[in-house]
Amino acid sequence: MPQYVFEMAMTCGGCANSARKVLGKLGDKVRLDDINLESRTITVTTDLPPTEVLDTLKKTGKEVKLVS
Repeated sequence: MPQYVFEMAMTCGGCANSARKVLGKLGDKVRLDDINLESRTITVTTDLPPTEVLDTLKKTGKEVKLVS
């Protein structure tokens, strides 16, 4: 499965929890590998298109972009 890195405007643990919550709604379609507050990145492994994961992360209300 491909791995994708997203950059998200996270400033605290609450932001990270919001990302976990919305990604959790995708169930076993996405594996959350890492949330790094310092670098403001979220790494996931999934067979879903990265645009679908991006749209899901945008539901947090934070600015998000696909890095790789």
